[in-house]
Amino acid sequence: MSPSKQAFGRFIIAKRQAVGLTQRDLAERLFVTESAVSKWERGLSYPDITLVESLSRELGVSEGELINASDDQVSREIARDALGYRRWKAAIFWTTSIAYATALVTCFVVNLSVAHTLSWFWIVVAALAAAFSLTTLPLLRVRPKGWIALAAFVVSIAALLTVVWLENGQGSWLPIPITAILFSVVVIFGPIWLAGLSLPLPASRHRTVIALGLDTIALAVLLLAATSDPILWVTQALPIAAIALVIPWGIALGIRYLPLAGLFRGAIVIAFMSIYVCVLLQPAIAWVDHDTQPRPVDFSQWHDSYIGGNVSILVLIGSLLVAAVLAITAVMTSVRSSSSA
Repeated sequence: MSPSKQAFGRFIIAKRQAVGLTQRDLAERLFVTESAVSKWERGLSYPDITLVESLSRELGVSEGELINASDDQVSREIARDALGYRRWKAAIFWTTSIAYATALVTCFVVNLSVAHTLSWFWIVVAALAAAFSLTTLPLLRVRPKGWIALAAFVVSIAALLTVVWLENGQGSWLPIPITAILFSVVVIFGPIWLAGLSLPLPASRHRTVIALGLDTIALAVLLLAATSDPILWVTQALPIAAIALVIPWGIALGIRYLPLAGLFRGAIVIAFMSIYVCVLLQPAIAWVDHDTQPRPVDFSQWHDSYIGGNVSILVLIGSLLVAAVLAITAVMTSVRSSSSA
C-alpha cells in the first residue's frame, strides 16, 4: 500500500463520515459494490476515473480536492465569499425593490385620494427611478452595468426636471439644467469612454484632443441654452468661452505634443499659461465685453482698484520663476545623463 493510496483512503473515510454515510450507502449511490468502497478506504485501489464526478458530489468536495485527497481551503473561502456576495446582492436588490414599490403604491393612493388626480406622484416616480438606477439597476445582470446605470440616471434626472417644470408653470429654465447635466456627463465620463473605445490608429493617438473637442462642443451647447439668444451667444458667450478655453487647450496640447523632455514641457506650459492668464486674459475679455478699463498696477497702492493688477504681476513673477527652475533642472539632468553615458 503506497502512502498516496493511504492518504486517499483516509480522506474518503473522513468525508464519508462527515456527510453521515456508511460504506453501503455510498456504494448504493455510486452503483458499485460495498467491497469496492472498502478497498478505496483501505488504500488498496483507486476508484475508476468515471466515478470521480459522482463520488466528489456525494462526499461534498470538489473534484480537485478528491484527486489531491486534501481540502482546498483557498477555493472554499473563495466559494464562500462568492456565495456571501451573491446573497448580499440579492438582499439589497429585494430590499430596495420592495421599498421603491411600497413608496410608489403609497404615493399613488395618497395623491389620488387627496387630489383626485395624479399630480406630484409623477415627481416621486422620476425621483425613485433616479434612485433605482444608482442603487438597484447595477445589481441586475446587464452589460455594461456602469454605462447603463449612468444612462438611466441621466434620463431619470431629465424626466424629474421635466415633471417639475410641467407642474410649476413651465417657463424657459428647463433647457439650462438638462444641458448642464449633459455637459457634466461629457466632461467627467467622456475621457473614460474614449479610453475604452477602440479607435483606428491615427485617432487613437489623439484621444486628448478628441476629449477636449467633445468638451468644447458640450460647453457651446450649454452656453446656447443659458443665453437663449443666438446673437448674444455668437457675439459674447462664444468669444469669451474661446478665450477661457485657451488655458485647458494650451496645457493639454503642450504636455501631450511638445517634443521635449517632461521638465522642459512643464516649464514652457507654466511660462505660457502664466503670461496668458496674468497679462493677456483680462484685456482679451475686456475687448469682447467692450470694457476699456485696464487693471492698474501700483505696489504702493493695495486698495480695490489696484489689488487685482498687483496680484496678477506677483503671480506672473512667481510662475516664471518656477518655470525657470524647471528649465534649469531639465538642463542639468540632460547634461548629467550625457556625461554618464
